[in-house]
Amino acid sequence: MSTQTAPWTVDTGIHLLPDESEIDLHETIRAILGSAGDIEDIRRIAATDRGFSPDLWRELTESMAVTTMAVPESVGGLGYGLQYLSAVIEECGRALRPEPVLSSAAVGIPAVLLGHDDRLEPLRSAALSGSLLVTTTSLSVETDRLHASGSPSGWTIDGDARLVDRPDADVVIATARTAAGQALFAIPVTDGARLRALPSIDPTRTQASLSCRSAPAILLADPTTSAGEVARLRIRAIIALAAENVGIVDRLFEMTCEYTRSRQQFGRPIASYQAIKHRLADMFLDVERARSAARYAAAFHDAAEHDSDGARSDLADLELAASVAGAVCGDAAIRVATEAIQLHGGIGFTWEHPAHSYYRRVLTNETLFGSPSEHRQRIAALATSRPADTA
Repeated sequence: MSTQTAPWTVDTGIHLLPDESEIDLHETIRAILGSAGDIEDIRRIAATDRGFSPDLWRELTESMAVTTMAVPESVGGLGYGLQYLSAVIEECGRALRPEPVLSSAAVGIPAVLLGHDDRLEPLRSAALSGSLLVTTTSLSVETDRLHASGSPSGWTIDGDARLVDRPDADVVIATARTAAGQALFAIPVTDGARLRALPSIDPTRTQASLSCRSAPAILLADPTTSAGEVARLRIRAIIALAAENVGIVDRLFEMTCEYTRSRQQFGRPIASYQAIKHRLADMFLDVERARSAARYAAAFHDAAEHDSDGARSDLADLELAASVAGAVCGDAAIRVATEAIQLHGGIGFTWEHPAHSYYRRVLTNETLFGSPSEHRQRIAALATSRPADTA
């Protein structure tokens, strides 16, 4: 496996506020993404067969080690944790990039690191190098309508499922029903497993469907362990998606401030009017609430994964932190995107304006790993299931 050297240093502590190395990481990634093109370039690239820039993806994997950044050192990664990878994902959200950092680096690669089948080793090496793309379904029993059959020669999958993205993915991570219960599988895209691009409201994140007909699959977690592993993968996905939403709202707020300071009405910048000031202040609060929730969830996740005695935190605690981030960041994304379009006035309502591409992305994000409403329902369920404190 690749053991790339990252161009920054970080200590092993957990930080709720960004330290100098994380600030440097943000600045470096922002510069790389900024030089890769503007929104028009992104719209053009997203419409190609690949749906992203292979050159930019190569730079992110080779120069910035995004595929190994959050992978434990024990299996060939850099061991910096989800909090640092979330910084990259946040910048990708700001730039609305379609490269598979969220689906492959944040969720797909940790999934293929599970399991003990020898056939996984070449997949892991290729995924860590960035040459193999891994995507996932929503990892939900309700949406993964797949059935697995075991034989002496291995597992095969039949059925259909909807993917997060990447109709050009090489491996799909999905749950499937076995005779003993739900299990987690890696499904290489072969003749038996076909991907088909689906129409999407967001052209910058092309979604796809998976159709399996006796498709060979590799077991990652059997029915005795799959529930916990799937829950942890969904937690990673929710936190990563929250970080992307933070980047989106941060850029939309910045864009809206710039416009309202330059746009004049009755001889004054419209940002000087109290009604506009109040709306900008509300946007700012949404941005900061989202940033705080996402950073806490990522930091809490890393603290649980790197506990000194090796113990993993209570899964319910991790789910709670992730669901709070999902609800807060999802709500903030919708509100800020809506306000950005309205405060840009007539030009903001044209489809050509960048705000609409961001708005489409946040609408799509709601459908991936749970809407804000679903996250709030999960928070309520977790809160009511906890034993009452006794004085």
